[in-house]
Amino acid sequence: MGFNVQKSSYLKDIYHSESFEQLWQEETEIKTRIQNRLFCITFLVCNPLSAIAFYLSGDPFFYTLLPTHLLSDAIILGYMFLNHKKVISGQQMSFYTFATLVCFYAFLLSRPHLSYVQSCINLTLAVIFAGLVLRWPLRYGVVISVMALVLYPASIHFVSSTSLSDFVEQGAIFVMAAHVVFPFVVKLNYNKDRREFYFRYTLQQQNDALERQKTIAEQATRAKTDFLSMMSHEIRTPLNGIVGMVHLMMQEESGERPNDLLKTLKFSADHLMAVVNDVLDFNKINSNHVVLDPQPFNPFEFFDILKKTFDPKANEKGISLVFSVDPGLPVQLVADRLRLSQVITNLVHNAIKFTAKGSVTLDVKEVSRTPEAVTLDFAVTDTGIGIPKSEQPGIFEIFTQVRTRTHSDSLTGTGLGLAISRELMRLFNSEIHLESEEGKGSRFTFRLSVPYSMEPVKASQPRPAVVPEGMPEVRVLVADDNKTNLVLATQLLKRRNILHDTASNGQEAYKMFSRGRYDLVLMDLRMPIMDGFESTALIRQLDPVVPIIALTASAFENEKERAMASGFSGYFIKPFIPQDFYDYIFPFLGIAVK
Repeated sequence: MGFNVQKSSYLKDIYHSESFEQLWQEETEIKTRIQNRLFCITFLVCNPLSAIAFYLSGDPFFYTLLPTHLLSDAIILGYMFLNHKKVISGQQMSFYTFATLVCFYAFLLSRPHLSYVQSCINLTLAVIFAGLVLRWPLRYGVVISVMALVLYPASIHFVSSTSLSDFVEQGAIFVMAAHVVFPFVVKLNYNKDRREFYFRYTLQQQNDALERQKTIAEQATRAKTDFLSMMSHEIRTPLNGIVGMVHLMMQEESGERPNDLLKTLKFSADHLMAVVNDVLDFNKINSNHVVLDPQPFNPFEFFDILKKTFDPKANEKGISLVFSVDPGLPVQLVADRLRLSQVITNLVHNAIKFTAKGSVTLDVKEVSRTPEAVTLDFAVTDTGIGIPKSEQPGIFEIFTQVRTRTHSDSLTGTGLGLAISRELMRLFNSEIHLESEEGKGSRFTFRLSVPYSMEPVKASQPRPAVVPEGMPEVRVLVADDNKTNLVLATQLLKRRNILHDTASNGQEAYKMFSRGRYDLVLMDLRMPIMDGFESTALIRQLDPVVPIIALTASAFENEKERAMASGFSGYFIKPFIPQDFYDYIFPFLGIAVK
C-alpha cells in the first residue's frame, strides 16, 4: 500500500510539474490550432449572414446588425493576424474573439428589436458551437459566461426600452442556461484532452525508461560476453600449458603405470577444463551465439556410440546402463547431432553420478509420424538419490546442485549441465520435464519433432590412411606471446622431427615469414605489438595459399567466423591434447593421419 501511495504522489507531481505543463501547453496549442481557427472563421462568415434573416423579415434591426458584425469581423481578423505572427496563442485568439463577440452581442441586444427570438436562437447556437469546438482552461469559460450573464441582461435592463421579462420570454432563458453550462462543458473537454496527453506523456516516459534499461541490459550482456571471452583466453591459455605438459610427462613416464601424482594432476586439469568449457558453453547459448546445425545421421549408430561412452563409468560403479531405442525408428534423422548428444550426455552423466546402485535407463520411443517429421519421446531414468520437492523448481538454474548427505568428491561439478540442457532444448523448441522423489530416483523427459528419411545415411568414403616412411621436409612457424604455449607447441613438433621457428608477436612472425617462407603458420590471435589478425593479413599479401591456423584460447563462434573471414585456414582451440594437435595440423602439412 505504501508503494501505491508513493507512486500516486509521484504521478501527481508529474501532473503538476512545470515541464509537464509546458509540454501540455505546446501540445494543446498544436492540437487545437484548427479548432480555434475554425471558431473564428465561422463567426467571420456566419455573423454577417445571420443579418439576412432580419432583412427578409423586414426587421429594421438589420441596418444596425450588419455594420456591427462587419466591425466585429475586422477585429477578429486582427486577432487572427496576431496569432499568425505568433503574438498570441490560438487559445487566446479564440478567447479574445468570443469576448469581443459577447460585447458586440450585448450592444446589439440594447438596440430596438421587433422580436428577440431570432437573436436568442443565434446566441444559443453560438454557445453550443463554442462548447463543441473549443478546448479551453476553465477560467476562459468562466470569464465568457460571467460576461454574457452580466452584460446581456444589463444591456436590456439599462439601455433597451424592452423589459427584461419580455427578453426572457422570447428565449433569453436558453441563452442564460447555455452560458451556465458552457464552463463545465469546456472544462470537461479540456480535462479529457489533458488526461489523454498525461497518459501518453507518462507512457512515453516509461517507454524511455524501459529503453534505457534495455540499453543497459544489452551493454551488460555485451560486457559479460567480452569479459568471458577475455577470461576464456586468460584461463585457457595457461590451462593449455598444464594439460599439454601433463600429457607429455605421462608419455615420458617409464613403466606400465603412470606416476600417481601425474594421474592426479591430469584428473584435476581435465576437471578444470570441463568447468571452463561448461561456463563458456552456457554463455554462448545465452548470448545467442549458438545456432543449431541440422545434419542427417543414423539414430541407431548415434545411440550405440553414446552408450559405449558411458559403459566404463557405469561398470566402474557397478550399475546397469540400458539404452532402450525403439527399433521402428527411421534409419535417418535430421537434427543437430552434436547438441542432441550434449543434452543426452548431460542427463545420463548426472544419472550415473547420482546413482550408487541399481540402473540408469535411456528410453527413446516414437510417438507419432507425419510425412515431414517424426516425434520422439526421450526419458532418462535412474534409481539414484532423487531430488527433494523443495529443490526441484530450481534444479535447472545455473550453478545449482542437489544437496546430498554425502561428501563424496565424485558428486562435485559446476551445476551447469542441466541449465545448458534446458537452454539447448529451447533451441530445439522443446522443454525438459522432471519427475523425482527423494531416495527413489529421478526421471528427465523431453520430446522432439525432427525431419526424417527412410533412406539410409550415405556413408562418406574415408581417405586412405597412408603414413609416409619418413616425415616430409617441412617448416612450421609458431607465433605466440605465451612462453609455456611456445614450449608445448615446439615440443610436440620436435617429437615428430618437424623443423620450426618461433615468434613472440605478430610483427615478428611477419618479418620472419618475409625472410623465409614456411609450409605452415600456427598463429595466436591475441598478441602484443601486432595481433594475429593483422599479421595474417600481411602474410597473405606475401603468400595467399600458405596454411595459417589460428591457435587460440577463444572458443566463441563469432571469433572463429572473424578469423576464417580474415584469411585463416583453420581454427584450433586451446587447451588440447597432443594427439588432437597432430590430427589437426597433419592434413595441412600433407601428412595423412593414421
